[in-house]
Amino acid sequence: MATIATISSSPSDISRTDAVLSYVTKRLLSHGHHVTPIVLRDLPAEPLLRGRADDPVIQTAIDTLAAADAVVVTTPVYKAAYSGLLKVFLDLLPQYALRGKTVLPLATGGTPAHVLVIDYALRPVLTSLGAGAIGQGWFVLSSHVRLYDGGGLLLDPAASAPLYQVTEAFLSTVAGQPSVSVSVAPVETAALEIVRARPEDPEAAPLLADLVVEYSTRYGRTNENTLLTEVPPSDFHRERGGAFVLLRRDGVTVAGGAIRRYDDETAEVKRMWTSHLHRRQGLGRKVLAELELAAADLGYRNLYLTTGPRQPEAAALYLAAGFEPQFDLEADPESIGPLPFRKSVPVRLQVAS
Repeated sequence: MATIATISSSPSDISRTDAVLSYVTKRLLSHGHHVTPIVLRDLPAEPLLRGRADDPVIQTAIDTLAAADAVVVTTPVYKAAYSGLLKVFLDLLPQYALRGKTVLPLATGGTPAHVLVIDYALRPVLTSLGAGAIGQGWFVLSSHVRLYDGGGLLLDPAASAPLYQVTEAFLSTVAGQPSVSVSVAPVETAALEIVRARPEDPEAAPLLADLVVEYSTRYGRTNENTLLTEVPPSDFHRERGGAFVLLRRDGVTVAGGAIRRYDDETAEVKRMWTSHLHRRQGLGRKVLAELELAAADLGYRNLYLTTGPRQPEAAALYLAAGFEPQFDLEADPESIGPLPFRKSVPVRLQVAS
């Protein structure tokens, strides 16, 4: 696995730039890479501004960068340019400090007018430092980033999908693989395979890994729920009254979900997930329909589930799929906590042969 240095150049302790970097860092860690952060606002100001690379703390940051195989550079946009903190740090680096390294540049700003900062301001500097490959990068509008207390983050789909794509392309380059553009053709024009699997199967790994990133990003602090340990995998085995469903397109897992026994007549829906690159195509509805069939086959009469208050798209999916909310829809979701839903499962008639 690679060592990836991340450079945070926001001067603020709490910032949307750092929130975006936190999300990307979780994706890097989910692929097994080692991440070493460089937080520029924590460096001593006087030696940083005077370009004193011999200062022990500054030298440690430079050494961290030198030891990395790849680098993620993030910056807020001020006055149509990347941050002054990043400027003074890059200025004191050795001439070819990024020689041979893969670099992913990311920026945040308040207006689309700054969208070209990466290409016209930051990319030339990274090139001059000898970067081996510079990823496409992405500019994230501040309005697409919602921060919560405790470090939670909700990204608008207009930001989360392209961030996912540029990060995956960056990771492919780091791994020495060609960056392949992923087709997001409508479901109707692509082969879709429904698979009854087990959570231990390799095909389920993308679903489970991505859910860890999603939960820890939206809810901040890591806990037993973000680690997905609150339910034993065996609960989803058929012999325990469970089912685990995957949707695969051209051999790639694109969506999935599971049920487990809640009580004698009720199955609980868990692990609902759709790939960032395949959302808004009706895949969640297809997974729920398949889980409903599985529940009927297992003799359940009801479906029950809870979703988090920071998952509005999930709540909208369940409402659209006919689930009845067991809470006040007008209330602030943050004041409720887990949002419960229920739905009756139609009895499947057996036709005598």
